[in-house]
Amino acid sequence: MKKIVLNLAAMLLWIMQAAAQTGGTVTGILKEKASDLPMEFATIVLHEAETKNVKNGCMTDSTGQFRFEKVSAGMYYVEGSYVGCTPVRSNVFILEKGQTIDIGTLYISEGEQLAEVVVEGRKSALVAKLDRKVFNVEQDLMSSSGSASDLMQNIPSIDVDMDGSVSLRGNSNVTILINGKPSAMMGAKTRGDALNQLSASSIERIEVITNPSAEYKPDGMSGIINIVLKKDAKQGLNGTLNANVGSYGRQNAGINLNYGWDRLNIFGGYTFRRDRYDRSIIDHRVSPSDIINQNTYGLGRPVSHTLRLGMNASLTNRDMLEVAGSYNRRRFKRNERVESVTEDTDGELSDFYFRDRDALAKENMWEATFKYAHRYGKDNEWGVDYTYSSESEDEMNHYSTLKMEEEGKNNEAVWDANYLHIAKLYWQYYFSDRLRFMSGYELEYLKAEQNYHVADWNGTEFMPDAERSSDFTHFMTLHSLYTTLEMTAGRWNLLAGLRGEYADITNKLVSQGQNLAQNYFNLYPTLHLSRPMDNGNKLMMSYSLRVNRPEGSDMNPFAERINPLSLEAGNPNLKPEKIHSLEAGWLWRMGNGGSLMSTVYYRYITNQITTVSRYIDSGVLLTTKENLQSSRNAGIELIWSCPVTRWFDFNLNANGYYNQIDASKLGFGKNKDTFSYSALLNANFRPFNHYMVQLNARYRSATLVPQGRRDADVRINLGMKYDIPSINLSVIASVTDLFDTYRKSYTLDTPELKQKVEKRRNPRIFYLGVSWQFGGNKGKKHNANLEYDEGL
Repeated sequence: MKKIVLNLAAMLLWIMQAAAQTGGTVTGILKEKASDLPMEFATIVLHEAETKNVKNGCMTDSTGQFRFEKVSAGMYYVEGSYVGCTPVRSNVFILEKGQTIDIGTLYISEGEQLAEVVVEGRKSALVAKLDRKVFNVEQDLMSSSGSASDLMQNIPSIDVDMDGSVSLRGNSNVTILINGKPSAMMGAKTRGDALNQLSASSIERIEVITNPSAEYKPDGMSGIINIVLKKDAKQGLNGTLNANVGSYGRQNAGINLNYGWDRLNIFGGYTFRRDRYDRSIIDHRVSPSDIINQNTYGLGRPVSHTLRLGMNASLTNRDMLEVAGSYNRRRFKRNERVESVTEDTDGELSDFYFRDRDALAKENMWEATFKYAHRYGKDNEWGVDYTYSSESEDEMNHYSTLKMEEEGKNNEAVWDANYLHIAKLYWQYYFSDRLRFMSGYELEYLKAEQNYHVADWNGTEFMPDAERSSDFTHFMTLHSLYTTLEMTAGRWNLLAGLRGEYADITNKLVSQGQNLAQNYFNLYPTLHLSRPMDNGNKLMMSYSLRVNRPEGSDMNPFAERINPLSLEAGNPNLKPEKIHSLEAGWLWRMGNGGSLMSTVYYRYITNQITTVSRYIDSGVLLTTKENLQSSRNAGIELIWSCPVTRWFDFNLNANGYYNQIDASKLGFGKNKDTFSYSALLNANFRPFNHYMVQLNARYRSATLVPQGRRDADVRINLGMKYDIPSINLSVIASVTDLFDTYRKSYTLDTPELKQKVEKRRNPRIFYLGVSWQFGGNKGKKHNANLEYDEGL
């Protein structure tokens, strides 16, 4: 098998190189000696061996590779250098005309440590890789005081609305991973609360993967957002302490700790958060028979505690082990009042109700991971890892309702839980520095429970109401086999993959005594191409076939009563969406250190899942999920990073996309289309040393939904930071929604329903806080970290 693959690879290399090869070619890889990681954007110089004159120069790409083409015959050596490192030189070699020489891997090491020298620098906010964009979040002021949800609002390509719904390039069908792994707490129904609980200070970077390789599950129409948590590898005891106070009683504090030895690293942290959510909803409905106006006012006061603990170790030079776990406990008190008035078409009062809600939700989230990896040969590796995560919410709601002709009380107990097990076995093999093979098997098992029990007050006690109660359990077992092939041919880098998945799904409607089963098998191909150009520029292209499987809550047919005139239900007959995703990108690095990333993309979706609202009887509105025939969207995205001067730099993200849907299956017209756009500006001002002012501004135009549209919205955030380097202390102040402009509103327009809904949240959230870094030997690092998401 190895011989066949090598022969095929050699044939491909010869075909792609033969036409362009007039001179000789020199290739190689530069890595950091201590960590064995590729050195990105290091300087490589080709010298003539006898005269030591410089023949040519280039920079390494994101994988540490470098290449010189059309080199005349002669005797040469290569020298690699990087700031703060001792230059490394290759052996002298002889190059003949038309010959390709791979000098192998050069290892560079840190130079001699100097005393009393302070060098200030910042990580690049954006790093573009073959299959993803990496955003280093430490420069964002929300990384100290805010939650993950607050932080993600300032990340290009991503948007988070006030309900916690996350969208990528305007599409909310996105998969969110933690350290490269699915998590039970990141399901569509619970991710909003989970992101509000996750402290931004515990996040190292956020990766946006719009066309993932076959190593990842193909779930999510718009792609994957991977949140990578901090796992520092400094020697000795080190960490970060944050504390913040905010408006209206908001408080949060946290500590991240790490203790590193030569082969062992222990990390952990604790976070406390006390938040406040003020919400108001105005709902205006018009039907052929009546007009309904509903006003909702809500106040939520969640308090959460999060604990993380883990270790990674190099058992030997070739064996690595990582064990980690986390626990989150949240208690969420809610108070809510709904006022509803119904008038007939003549404007006469026909009905009204006032409902008060007092609720307490008890939430618990657990997660545990285990990974073992063994390296052999030259960079070859196999390993196993296992992840368990669970999320449960036990909520008790007490309602009192006053209607036109009656009043009453009832209790509603809601139990919502998800239990997720993922086991993975993988193997990667380097046939050469230009050809790598990876394969693996993944088993995923999910159990989701949704229990909804109602009890009505009969004057003396609460009596169970069986007709309005339900028990529902969703099971999914997913078997996946994948393989990827990564190779370099000429100046082209190629990553091709194929993933096969068999899904076995069962939905148990316990209260109705029914079992609904689905099972299917699908193949999901992926392809990524990139070509480094001159001056660090890069061209990238990719394709993937993706899927969106309905979650358990989407398939539960029980109609949950949100209020007396609003019901929500799932659809057990939902089909999975299939998404063909194409994109091409160009990364242009400017001479001033800035960059412009431009991407054009196209998606074709069949059986798209959408939300639909319909009247059923007596003014009651039922919201459920349906499949469309198809939809198409195409767009262009620009991410411009520009350091204008020493004291001012900015990142500008602009995204414009055309969306067309075929909603004839639902009776809402065959082809509806619209052009939408969004823009995000992150600007940093440094008027004097150690002081920074940060402005974040976002605008999103109106977007299309099957029954109408979602309206435009705008928001502006402002923050300030002052560093005191002598004691490693930073003082941070921030305000969210500076001008109180943020709204979430949508309009539905059908023959039987015209509806306008506007949601607002509490305006102008202020925070004042401090962040202190302490300890650690910054000059040394060990390589015990296991990264789930780096090399594909």
